[in-house]
Amino acid sequence: MNFINGDIDLYPVLQVALDLDELVKAVDIASKIAAITKCEHVWIEAGTPLIKAWGKLAVKSLKELTKCFLVADTKTMDVPLVEAKIVFDAGADAFTVLGVADEDTLKEALSAKEQYGKTLIVDLIGSKEPYKRALEIAKFEPDIVLFHVGISAQRSRGVTGEELVKEAARVKKELGVKVGVGGGLKPGSIKSIVEHGVDVVIVGSAITSSKNPETVTAEILRELGY
Repeated sequence: MNFINGDIDLYPVLQVALDLDELVKAVDIASKIAAITKCEHVWIEAGTPLIKAWGKLAVKSLKELTKCFLVADTKTMDVPLVEAKIVFDAGADAFTVLGVADEDTLKEALSAKEQYGKTLIVDLIGSKEPYKRALEIAKFEPDIVLFHVGISAQRSRGVTGEELVKEAARVKKELGVKVGVGGGLKPGSIKSIVEHGVDVVIVGSAITSSKNPETVTAEILRELGY
């Protein structure tokens, strides 16, 4: 199922982040999840490590084998038209650009979004003041603003994306833009996140490290209200 920009009836969604370096494992997990969910309210993410390890093959394989809405987590910092073309030609439906990028990059990211008719996600990972930065990047018309705590920060400081939920909700209310939250999220915390109005909940290791990723996925979808 492809999610169309602006169709709020399809939200909230679970984005499964495959931050792995093994393509076979990533495809196996994604295929199992697609089989039990039929891609309803589920996006599959080709994580940054997977893209760096396998390039277009990772994007193409995940898209062709799951038929789910596919996010290529490129974390683009420069030349978004170039990187967007690479992943969109391989089958991606969305790509990510870093919110800390300069205005020229963000302006070009908007051009890429318009040229290809795909989804632009601006990731605020690394932003010292994510709320303030979200207001600044609104003019570049991101489809989704992602409030994201990276794995390194989780490990060193013990923080998770839960701490950014209120800021995300505030940005959604003030700008009317869809918002996502990611970083160390697990079953048990998802319901309260979506109750704040978050549109996209990103879960990675809680699913990919599980012995039964399908069960964890189903549990999270129940917390999303499905």
